[in-house]
Amino acid sequence: MRSILLSLALFGGVAFTSNQTRVEGLAINLAPTARQAAPHAAPFLFYAAATGALLACGTAAALAGLVREEA
Repeated sequence: MRSILLSLALFGGVAFTSNQTRVEGLAINLAPTARQAAPHAAPFLFYAAATGALLACGTAAALAGLVREEA
């Protein structure tokens, strides 16, 4: 049960970070110059990496919970 709750919490984090990635990506796309887009590059990369890491951890936690419940 704990792994399922952990998985849900991690997937909630995925929802947040993926939305932030989208927001920063839009800010980069809509910036008229590269100089105005530059401040959004680091947060974009951070949120993109965090989304991938949370998705991997959430999937692993969900699979661990399924394996434990079957055993």
